[in-house]
Amino acid sequence: MQIPPPNADKDNMRVLVTGSSMFFTARLIQGLSAHGIDVTAADHHWWSVGKSIPRTKWLCTPSLAHNPAGYLSALVQELKSRPYDLLLPTFEESLLLAEFREEVESLTSLLLPPFEMMWRLHDKTSLYDLCCELEIPTPPTVPRLIPDNLESQLSGLRFPLVLKLPTSNNSIGREYCSSMPEFIERFHLLHARESRRRAAPPFVQQKIPGETISTLMLCFEGRKLGEVIYRPLRCFPENGGTSSHRESIVHPKIAELTERLAAATHWNGFLGLDFVVDCNDGTPFLIDANPRANPGVHLGYLGGVDWTGLLTKAMRGEHPIPVTARPGVRNCTPLLDAMWILDGLRLRKNWAKNLSKRIRKVFRPDWKLDSGHDFLGRSEWLCHMALGWQGASAIGMSLLTGQSLGQCFLHSANYDPLTVLSMRQSLALPVRC
Repeated sequence: MQIPPPNADKDNMRVLVTGSSMFFTARLIQGLSAHGIDVTAADHHWWSVGKSIPRTKWLCTPSLAHNPAGYLSALVQELKSRPYDLLLPTFEESLLLAEFREEVESLTSLLLPPFEMMWRLHDKTSLYDLCCELEIPTPPTVPRLIPDNLESQLSGLRFPLVLKLPTSNNSIGREYCSSMPEFIERFHLLHARESRRRAAPPFVQQKIPGETISTLMLCFEGRKLGEVIYRPLRCFPENGGTSSHRESIVHPKIAELTERLAAATHWNGFLGLDFVVDCNDGTPFLIDANPRANPGVHLGYLGGVDWTGLLTKAMRGEHPIPVTARPGVRNCTPLLDAMWILDGLRLRKNWAKNLSKRIRKVFRPDWKLDSGHDFLGRSEWLCHMALGWQGASAIGMSLLTGQSLGQCFLHSANYDPLTVLSMRQSLALPVRC
């Protein structure tokens, strides 16, 4: 990537932001607008939280999940229609844009690493291989299981174990197993389901007892510009999904590991990482990487990391001083709290007691919050209305399909890695993954 991009007028910059239906993307759009940058918000909704920001132009695209070729075509057409200084992806469209970057980089700048490197981090099995190369602690893993002789393949691991899907998010497909019979049963069920989808089979890791710590960093050419390290205080789903409440912390060892990874991969753009800190010896084990932004965006702002200010300086050819978020800041995402309450309506043992407890904890959390929203200020009522509309749509879809609320909220924003193969095959391009 070359910065600054072709537009010579640095006082009238224009940025195309994709993934604008994500709640954390709205904060980035607000920040760019505050720095005097013209922003176009792109997603598949006719109205979304990112498009509710004042003075933001709208671009409605086809669904990334269901029509990635149409999605890419809409972005390319927009880039040809007017000059942009930067295309800033914020969610899983990052993979699509990196894979077909030749379609984009002739028209604007793209803050992403090469697709091959993004895929190494996105795919949890290749992430394990990379961690071994870079001597970054990662849980004992069998990255490539075959259905026969499972017991012999697990000889180097001890229970409890975690079954995972290589490229899933939001804890989809994650299964915890405490015994061999339980593991064999759940593996075969998950393997059969993924085989029907022609998707990669599940793999297995040893479960590390300890606390989950997440990070978000913004990098340019392998150098960290900004970073927030945070502790999830509450997640949705509860078994390790997206953080709904979070607290910024200082963790020098994790900061050193993220810097090592950024430098080794020569990373460009946002990168979110998840660690489990072993409760026995304090070792931070890297368990997941998301080559995009995550809910730590607003927490970083609250902690003093002006992501868009750092990005704007880099776009203007300056060299911003790296910033780390100060510790002890807490914020929450009301949409995820609402989904957490609604999830408590599912009929199960002691559901009424569980629902009452959740409602009480939402309105009276066990910790003090510095911010109970994900936007610049409470006056941004349009953001809350748009997010409420998106949430209501997800609830309706969940009731109709039986899928989880998290899956329904992201159903059109997720990028199925199988479409990378089909798109390249349809265009007679080399298959890379």
